Amino acid sequence: MRRAADDYSMQLRSRYNFLRIMIVVTSIAVITWSSAAGATATPNSDVARSPLSSKGDVLSAGELSKSPAVADSTNLVALQWRGDTSVKIAVEARSDSGTWHRVATVGEADGGADSGSVDSVVAAAKLRDGLLASEPVSVRNVDEVRVRVLDGDLADARLIAISETHSAPPVPLGPGLIAGGAAGSFVAIGMVIPRRRLLGGVAVLIVGGAFIGSSLSSPQAANALIPNQPAIISRAAWGADESLRLTSCPDGPNFVQPEFVVVHHTATSNGDTPAQSAATVRSIYTYYVLGRGYCDHGYNFLIDRYGQIFEGRFGGVNRGVIGAHATDFNAGSVGIALIGDFSNTTPPAAMQDALNRLLLWKMTVNHIDPNVPVATRGAVIDPIIGHRDAGAISGDGTACPGNAGYSILPALRNFLRASVPIGVPWSNLELIQRTPGSVRFAGWALDPDSPDPIDIHAYVDSDGTRHLADLERPDIGAAFPENGAEHGFDITLPISPGGHSICLYAISIGKGRNDIIGCARTTGSPIGFFEGIGREPGWIGVSGWSLDPDTRDSILVDVYVDGRYIHTTGAVVPRADVAAVFSGYGEPHGFWARVPVGPGLHTVCLWGISVFADPPALLGCRVA
Repeated sequence: MRRAADDYSMQLRSRYNFLRIMIVVTSIAVITWSSAAGATATPNSDVARSPLSSKGDVLSAGELSKSPAVADSTNLVALQWRGDTSVKIAVEARSDSGTWHRVATVGEADGGADSGSVDSVVAAAKLRDGLLASEPVSVRNVDEVRVRVLDGDLADARLIAISETHSAPPVPLGPGLIAGGAAGSFVAIGMVIPRRRLLGGVAVLIVGGAFIGSSLSSPQAANALIPNQPAIISRAAWGADESLRLTSCPDGPNFVQPEFVVVHHTATSNGDTPAQSAATVRSIYTYYVLGRGYCDHGYNFLIDRYGQIFEGRFGGVNRGVIGAHATDFNAGSVGIALIGDFSNTTPPAAMQDALNRLLLWKMTVNHIDPNVPVATRGAVIDPIIGHRDAGAISGDGTACPGNAGYSILPALRNFLRASVPIGVPWSNLELIQRTPGSVRFAGWALDPDSPDPIDIHAYVDSDGTRHLADLERPDIGAAFPENGAEHGFDITLPISPGGHSICLYAISIGKGRNDIIGCARTTGSPIGFFEGIGREPGWIGVSGWSLDPDTRDSILVDVYVDGRYIHTTGAVVPRADVAAVFSGYGEPHGFWARVPVGPGLHTVCLWGISVFADPPALLGCRVA
């Protein structure tokens, strides 16, 4: 077994993340999100701020500002000023050899955070003393920028220029494989709670395993798949600098059940290449955080003319992440921006097709019925609206997504009304608990088309069993009075030692499809934690805990110093805290050991050894 540990030492990384607070996803895709997710990708945006007038000076209608130079790679500019919220400004630019030309006309940005939201509070703290911000404007190959005041007064104005080098087009991770944090790292995240009510989340614990999102092949569950998630370019793939949002709002995103969709356009260039589209997404993100003062990207998704779909605000593409794209219409909405200016130009077919596919998937996994109007903000709206529709209610006047962009919404609604599956069961997996020889699943499931209890099909590998979700749940009855309260389930499935794939499906009794409740993959490898290390002359002491998920029995822990096996100790010390977390495993799973070492620093690694000859597990490495 020590040789086995040696064989795995170059392959296995730490597997001691034993407490995962999880809720199971209802779609076939799973993603990672954590406050540290997403290593900063390059290239990053460079931000330059230049005064357009002297401090205290006010530019009035007809007056020109200073004309600061900008970097050759500048692709986005915007303005900040104080005072007049109704000012209209012409942005003009030129190259060294060219003449001045008007790039755009802007005023105060016409879509943003909800009143009282975290974004608005953070922005107010950053943009002190009435500092205002414009919409961003695309520029390419210019050397100087200035502004001309068309109407109103412009005080203490400054230019924000965002520049970067363009890289190759980002590669989407593919259907079902979008990472919301570090690309390629997959654990389970948020379950979509049925619309209209948001129930409290419950901690889910599984020992020696991880959640998976792919369904198992089985006759009864073969129709459980929802529409495929389209390929989505992750934040990591398009180069999001995660330090921007972590510095701005370290507590991370906020969530609420989505009920409707708001379509925007970015009013930027229609001439981006695929690589420049990613640069535009990065620059808008940078401007939202550093220019407008928000926590993160304003939009949940962005789509370019080539049909590339970009993940916007951090938090998970299948979750109800609250953005900052439509003032007082962010909570409960999905904000999607078409990259470009569609005032007079119709969005290309590839862009429209990507919008169709994205919303078919998104509305399905979030249970947004495209046929049912939504009562919100004192009005009744269609579940697919343009930004201008929200602005007409909130008072945030806007023409977004442009007349041509707005004209595609009727066809989009017709497609979604005919395509989004309605009546898919609603469910929530609230507990997964493994004990030696079994796994317990508890939660609730109902069919929105009927008050009757529905079947739950549970599969351990390829072996299926039928169960009924008929336990009394007063909380579910209160949340969904038309469906009643008898929709709970508490299922214990026997399992043999070793690894297994386990999936639960809610079986529709109405007009909708079956739906995956959640899946788990168990392993037989030990889990545990290298908790402490101490040093004294000639010796190093180590301590921690470890257990084998397949048995209550204590296991052995091997100690390696500088890559060499030194000692084996038993995890036999009583640990009431471990027993309290891992119900059914008892207390004798703690360990401590003292091993001889020479002078100098040494790397100590601990391996948990399986009782049933499963691969050993690295509990951690420390230097002392």
